[in-house]
Amino acid sequence: MPTAEIRRATETDMPALGAVHVAAWQWAYRGLMPDTVLDAMDAGRRAEGWTRLVREGTVPQPHVAVIGPEMVGFSHAGTSRDHDAGPQTGEVTSLYLRAHDVGTGLGRRLWEAALDQLRGSQHTEVSVWVLETNVRGRRFYERMGLVPDGAARTEVLNGSPLAEVRYRAPLAGTTH
Repeated sequence: MPTAEIRRATETDMPALGAVHVAAWQWAYRGLMPDTVLDAMDAGRRAEGWTRLVREGTVPQPHVAVIGPEMVGFSHAGTSRDHDAGPQTGEVTSLYLRAHDVGTGLGRRLWEAALDQLRGSQHTEVSVWVLETNVRGRRFYERMGLVPDGAARTEVLNGSPLAEVRYRAPLAGTTH
């Protein structure tokens, strides 16, 4: 496999990031949420949303994995948005790869980039929300040193309720 570059996204990356975001949801969440939700996803709208967030400066820029000219995955992290989290709690809000890049180590490298960013911004703890039924994702976070902390929520996406659980760990205790 060619070497992947992990770097911060630029505004010109946003169309590819939107496409990876949609493709990753469609393969990873098929069978875990309604097909109508997944099939209605629009890469252009995802790209516009990411572009707006990065332009506004309200969130840190995502990290992207690029092989040659092709984006294959991305991660995003920032201060936790949870009401019960202090300012030192970071949150990985996105970690996605194209289907054929799973198992190559790129997910771990994107995870590490997100954790390095959180450490660099003085966070001491990391959390992540994951679909309760996402066994693959939950196993990954457990391998990275996170544990369920008992928090759960239900998000509604296009009228479909999606149960999520939160994983958390001290940044010092996570795999790097």
